Amino acid sequence: MISTDSSAMTAISAFILAPNVLITAALLVAGNAVFFLLSRRPKGFPPGPPGLPGLGNLYQINKSIPALTYSAWALKYGQDKPMGVKLGSTNIVVLNSARMVRDLFERRGAIYSDRPRPNGEDEKWKFQTHQVPASLFHDSGPWLTRWRKEFNGALGSAAAVARLHPMNDAETARVLVALLEAGPAARRADLEDMILSWVTSVPCIAVVGRRPDAMAHHGFEMDVFRRRTAGYMMLHKPDLMDRIPVLRHLPGKFGMARWRAKSQAVAKEVFEIKDQFLSAAKEHRAALDAAAAAGKGLNNNNNGTEGLYESLGAKMLREQRENRDKDVWTDLGLSAWNIVAAAMYTSLATFSTMLMIVAKYPEVQQRIREEVLQVSGGDGAPLKSTDVARLMYTEAFWHEVNRWRPVAPQGIPHAPAQEDVYDGYQIPKHTAVYANVWHIHHSPEDYESPEKFDPERFLRHPFGMRPGAAHDPTTMDASAGSATASARATYSFGFGRRVCPGMLLAKQSLMLGLAKILWAFDVLPAQAGEELDLNVETGFVQGLITFHPKHLDVSLKLRPGRSKQDILDHYSETYKVEAELMGW
Repeated sequence: MISTDSSAMTAISAFILAPNVLITAALLVAGNAVFFLLSRRPKGFPPGPPGLPGLGNLYQINKSIPALTYSAWALKYGQDKPMGVKLGSTNIVVLNSARMVRDLFERRGAIYSDRPRPNGEDEKWKFQTHQVPASLFHDSGPWLTRWRKEFNGALGSAAAVARLHPMNDAETARVLVALLEAGPAARRADLEDMILSWVTSVPCIAVVGRRPDAMAHHGFEMDVFRRRTAGYMMLHKPDLMDRIPVLRHLPGKFGMARWRAKSQAVAKEVFEIKDQFLSAAKEHRAALDAAAAAGKGLNNNNNGTEGLYESLGAKMLREQRENRDKDVWTDLGLSAWNIVAAAMYTSLATFSTMLMIVAKYPEVQQRIREEVLQVSGGDGAPLKSTDVARLMYTEAFWHEVNRWRPVAPQGIPHAPAQEDVYDGYQIPKHTAVYANVWHIHHSPEDYESPEKFDPERFLRHPFGMRPGAAHDPTTMDASAGSATASARATYSFGFGRRVCPGMLLAKQSLMLGLAKILWAFDVLPAQAGEELDLNVETGFVQGLITFHPKHLDVSLKLRPGRSKQDILDHYSETYKVEAELMGW
C-alpha cells in the first residue's frame, strides 16, 4: 500500500514538474496577474461605481440597455461629472450631461473624434480601418474627412436635400402603393420589408443613382445585403476577449482563430456588395454621359427641378476620368455600402417607433393629420417635400420621438487621440467615451415628466425643456460657445465631427413619409383593442446598432374618402418627375 502511494506521488510530481505544465501554469499565473493589474483604475481616472476584483463593473450592467444602468448610476453618483467604468481590463468614460458632451465632442472635437482601441492597433482595429474600412468605425483623419465631405455634398447639406426633393416625393408615393397593395392584413415582416425598401431608396439614389430593387441585375439582394451587413457589425461587437485580453491567446477556436476565419469570410462578402454598388454607379455615369451627348445638362441649381441629377458615384467617376481623382474604386463602393447600411439601421428603427406611437396615441395621429391636410391645402392633395418645413406640430413630434426613444441610447463611443484632462480627471488615449443620450434626454432636472410622450413640450420650448432661467434658449446657445457646440433639440444623431451626415435627409424623409401615410391611411394596432407595448424595457430591444420596437404591431387601413386611384395617381405624377431627373 505504501509502495503504491509512493509511486502515485512520484508520478504526480513528475507531471507537475514537466516543462510544458510548468510553462502553462506560469503563463496562466502571469496572465491573471497582468489582467488584475489592468483591471485597476488608471491614476486620475474619473470616479465611478465600485466593481468586483478583476472584473470591475462587467457584470453589473444591464446587458440589454446599458444606458439604463449608467443613468441610475448618474443619479446616484452625480450626473454632471464624468463617470469612470471598468469592464474587465477595458476603461470607459460615460458622459451623462449635454454640457460635458458639448465640451468634449464639440469644443474639443479635434481630439475626441477617434474611435476606441481597447487593445491598441490589434487585428480588429486594422480590419475596420484598413482591410474593410467603414466610416462608422474609422478614426478621424484624411480618409474620414474626405468621405464625410463627399457624403455632405451628396445628401447632408440643405442644398443636397433640396436636390433630392423630387426623389423623396416619388419614393414616399411609391411606398404608399406598396402598403396599399399589401392591405391592412399585411404581415409584420412584410410591412418591415416595405419600409426598409423605402428608407434605403433615396440614400441609394443619392450615392449610385439607382434604387436598391433596381440593382438586381448587378447581383444586389436586400435580404443578402442586410444579412452580410449584420455579419460585419457582429465582428465589432465587444466580446469577452476584448474585456479579458488574455483569452485571445487560448488555443484553436477558443482564441482569435474563429474571429480571423469569420472576418475573412465577411470581407469577401462585403467586397461583393462593394462591386454591386460600383457597377450601379458606372451604369448611372453611362446614362448621364448618353444624356449629355443628347444635349441634356446636369442639375446644378440646387432646386432639384431642372437638369439631370448626378449621384455621388457618377460624379466621382467623372472626376476620375478627368484625372482629378485616380483612386476611388474600392472606397466608392464601400462608402455607398456605408451610407445605405446606416440608413437601413437608423431610419427603419426610427420610423417603426413613429408608427407604433401614432397607433398607440390616436389623438397625436389625428393632430398630425389635421396639420398635414391644412398645409397641403385640403383633403385632396398630398403633401410635397417643399411643404415639410411648415409642419410645426409634426416637427415637434419628430423631436419628441427622438428624445423619448432615441435610436442609439448610449451613442457610438468617441475616443481621444491623446491623453486629456477634463474637470481634473485623466482620460487616457483611445479610451471609449460614451454620451449617455438616454439620460441626457430623460434628466428630471431638464424635462418635466421625462417618461411622458408629449410633443407639445417642443412647442413650448425649442429644446423641449422645463421653463425657467436655467433653460433659457438664448442663454443655452450662448453658453455653448459656437455654432458647432450649440444646444440642440435632441442628440440622437451624434455629436461634433461625427454627427450623422444624413441627419437632415432622415428628418425630411421620415417626416414626409409619416405625413403621406397619414394622408392615405389610418394607422391602427394590428389587433383591434390591443395595448401596444412601448415600455423601454419590455417593448424595445437593443440591436447591433439601433434601439427599436420588439414588434411592429400596426395595421394600415385606407382612410374613408381616400381611394386607391388617389394613391396610384399620386405615384404616377411624382415618378414622371423623378424618372426625368434621373435619366431612367
